[in-house]
Amino acid sequence: MENIEEIKRVLKKLGLKELEIDMEESSSGKIGGFIVSKIFEGMSQLERQNYIWNHLEKELNEEQHKRIRLILTLTPGESDEAELEAA
Repeated sequence: MENIEEIKRVLKKLGLKELEIDMEESSSGKIGGFIVSKIFEGMSQLERQNYIWNHLEKELNEEQHKRIRLILTLTPGESDEAELEAA
């Protein structure tokens, strides 16, 4: 949980608009989740991932960085669509 809080702290420092973060840590200590922000509108998935990972790599130590397995990046609209499809 401590690792998740540190990741969230770093992401909040980015000033992402309408930020929603949902992260989980597995029993093996691996972390994954998603970030929803309006700032991703108009960005490709590659641009979004580069934006996030560039900041995480600068702010997290190597051990914290290695624990992250997957971070999905969505706009609010994409998140709403995914919720509708899941229902």
